[in-house]
Amino acid sequence: MTNPFTLTKEQYQELYQEVLLFAKIGGVVNDEGGIWKMCHEEFVNELLPAIEAEDRIKVIDGVCDSFVVFTQLHHHFLSKPSWEQPQPDCGAITAYTYSIDSVVIESAIKTKYERLVPFIMEYVVGYGEYLAQDFNFNLYKAIKEVNRSNMTKFVSQMSLIERYGFAADWTQLAAEECEELSNGKYKNVWAKCNSYRTNELNVVIFRENFGKGKICKPAWAFKEPDFTHCLLEKS
Repeated sequence: MTNPFTLTKEQYQELYQEVLLFAKIGGVVNDEGGIWKMCHEEFVNELLPAIEAEDRIKVIDGVCDSFVVFTQLHHHFLSKPSWEQPQPDCGAITAYTYSIDSVVIESAIKTKYERLVPFIMEYVVGYGEYLAQDFNFNLYKAIKEVNRSNMTKFVSQMSLIERYGFAADWTQLAAEECEELSNGKYKNVWAKCNSYRTNELNVVIFRENFGKGKICKPAWAFKEPDFTHCLLEKS
């Protein structure tokens, strides 16, 4: 029987590839500055306070979102030519090999310590497994659910044409509505069609800061993750 608090090699690879597909569609694969910023937002600003507050659902969401952004960070650096990849800090790894806490990850984020990136997923997954056991949830199912939810940020082009008609500026209208419905969360939202096709339909991506910021959640389409099936009863 699979341990619900850990990831098998196959599960890890499956979830990793799902995140990369999301990042590729969203156009954030090589946005190094944006990825570091998201790591800080999801891990330092979201997950750590949730742990402190013992908020189970927010902890689950934070663990999963951290997996998503650190996967992007890990892939970004390791996809570079070998001579451009950061030299691993083996000394730090030796010192923290058996330490499952947030110190190493938080420190790497705040200093943008590239030499720890080659090993960052070991820390992130290990810490996630520790929290999954502590807060009693199925880690694989939870990350899978967040990956599913994230894909609903992308809206089919046809649905937007149906929503706004064949106006020449329908992407601008969609971007303006996405920003308006965010109640100030997103600024200067930009919408762009992507060649990726789902169910034979092109999709539209919304990003703030004139297309250079984070991927937005269009309120009429985005489906929040539902962790009900991920929660485990205490034995």
